Amino acid sequence: MNVEELRKKQLKFALGFGIPYFAFILGIYLLTYLAKDWVTAQKVGSMPLHYFLVAFVVYPITWVIFIIYVRLANRMEDKLKQETSTG
Repeated sequence: MNVEELRKKQLKFALGFGIPYFAFILGIYLLTYLAKDWVTAQKVGSMPLHYFLVAFVVYPITWVIFIIYVRLANRMEDKLKQETSTG
């Protein structure tokens, strides 16, 4: 694998994570914007639904996706380093 192949692979990988994540965030935003009366009336435990969505859905998913992405991208780069140092 050369650097250009790695860049293409990482771009495809980033878009595979980024596009669904962006669609998810946009969906939550549209839900809270278009149905704000319903969303603010809903409670999860004692918390309003929109607070719950941000605190326990959006932020944890964001961190999990970032952690997975960075680990896998680093693995790809390490594989390239191994191939170039041995080859």
